[in-house]
Amino acid sequence: MKTVNILEDHDAVLADDWCRPLALVSMSGGMSDSYSFHCQYSGRPENNVQWAKVSWIFGECWFGKTVKELNGKWTPYEFMRGDIQESHIVNYKPKGLDRPGKRRSTGRF
Repeated sequence: MKTVNILEDHDAVLADDWCRPLALVSMSGGMSDSYSFHCQYSGRPENNVQWAKVSWIFGECWFGKTVKELNGKWTPYEFMRGDIQESHIVNYKPKGLDRPGKRRSTGRF
């Protein structure tokens, strides 16, 4: 068992903290009962229930802001600080990408 700290509204969020969205968005804008967990265009995870580093999701200008400030802007997130199991971390390295945002050349269109 590992001990982690769940951040509260007044806590500052750091780049190395972990986050995950508290809401899932259904396919077709709420008109469907199915959920998508990988973007059909980029292959990246979406609607994940696993944890991602804050620095993977938010820009540098948001580091140091409070949980309340971040959650007042868009989809609410849950934030935590601590060492988590590898199996609980979202895989942001989908097939065909060397790293997020960079597509590997296949020589085909």
